[in-house]
Amino acid sequence: MNNEAKIIKKIVFSNVPIKVKSPLRISTGKDDGITDMLILKDKYGQAFIPGTSIVGVLRNYISDIYGEKIENIIFGNVNKNNENQSLIRISDVKLNNVKIIHRDGVAIDDITNVSKDKAKYDFEMIERGAEGLLNIEITVRKKFKDVDIDEVAKTIAYILDTGMNIGALTTKGYGKIQIKKKPTPFYIFDFSKDEDAWAWLEYLDGNINKVPVKYDDAKSNIISDFRMRIGLSLKNSMIIATTDFQEELSKESNIKIRAVQLKSGEDYVIPGTSIKGVIRNRAINILRNLSNYKNEEKVVSFIDNLMGHGKKVDSEGNNKLLRSRLYVNEIYLKKNNFISKKQPRTKIDSFTGGVFYGNLFGDEPIWQIDRAKTMISINLRIKRCTELEAGLMLLILKDMWLGNLAIGGGKSIGRGVFSGNNCLINYRGNTFKIERENENKIIVAGKDGKEDVKEILEKYVKALCGEFYEE
Repeated sequence: MNNEAKIIKKIVFSNVPIKVKSPLRISTGKDDGITDMLILKDKYGQAFIPGTSIVGVLRNYISDIYGEKIENIIFGNVNKNNENQSLIRISDVKLNNVKIIHRDGVAIDDITNVSKDKAKYDFEMIERGAEGLLNIEITVRKKFKDVDIDEVAKTIAYILDTGMNIGALTTKGYGKIQIKKKPTPFYIFDFSKDEDAWAWLEYLDGNINKVPVKYDDAKSNIISDFRMRIGLSLKNSMIIATTDFQEELSKESNIKIRAVQLKSGEDYVIPGTSIKGVIRNRAINILRNLSNYKNEEKVVSFIDNLMGHGKKVDSEGNNKLLRSRLYVNEIYLKKNNFISKKQPRTKIDSFTGGVFYGNLFGDEPIWQIDRAKTMISINLRIKRCTELEAGLMLLILKDMWLGNLAIGGGKSIGRGVFSGNNCLINYRGNTFKIERENENKIIVAGKDGKEDVKEILEKYVKALCGEFYEE
């Protein structure tokens, strides 16, 4: 009897220890009257990662790497002409060592570069460091005996090795989870082999009598993705204030300290939201200047297609969401490489130029101790990147490299300015390396360190300028 539903193989990831590497927000969609968004917890008050959240992210990865056909085989589909149930089952991950933190956000006006009225919000997050156990089971049936599902399992293991982002604000560096110790162990039980059949029965009794699968050829890279890692030094001071900080009086100088640099444990933090907000604002300004402020609709459409939007577009007021394709990382700065110091400031009357009596205040920004070293690394990734978008990222890189693009508060007094030291770019099968040799010389090289590849990078910038430039 030819039974297409017969189970011929099981692939399992059993009790894989994972760790939350950047703040995680999976919200209940509710508030408590104080905090706008609360994190998801079970009925016992324990925070957890729903299996559905992990399935959704893995499905997107597999779709990008293997295409829709393999995606539908692994995760199921409801197409009437070719229905099949999902082969994969992922459990919820109960989290231990959970610390709840609060972050806030504010919408910035693209024209004035200041916050929009009544656009402030705050939310709960799970601080990095929480841990849990992940279980994945893939059931392979005879119907799909000719599909290389073993290779897909290797790719899933590789994704867990390198880390993936789940929950909300993933394109801004939040929600990264990763295996605690590489490589990710998984096991294949091939029921055509007697020893694997017996090993499966032992597994059901709680014992794994098999060696984990070895893998070094996992399919992972998307050739159309644009990836850029920028190595920077902090030139001056920087401050991205924490919302949990309470105003205090400095004992040394009787100055009220109103803001300190955001921290995670002992590390200072540059949130992905700050990085992406700055990039979005500068990208809009670049395109507006290229077009001489004559084609605002084209500029907005280009930015929305790259960085997403959630605008109301129909007559019934329903939101049509467009997901961002630009991903950034959350940056953690080791405390021993930076120093914080209280700075007094005085409020100035913009009309007279004089000081306001009794308005002495202060904050506590940070400085990089050795400014010659690369201590800050910004990672950018664009899914399905076009040449125009690559050109835009190169112009943003130039501004950041030269110190013309600042992050954080106090930009008007020179804070949050960087100096570029090195950059690695991967796009369309090419690898580009940019390095600062000295103050006046920058080297651009190809993958082998010899090839002159400036023309390729310039081609992307020229394509962008040609598309938007107007007299």
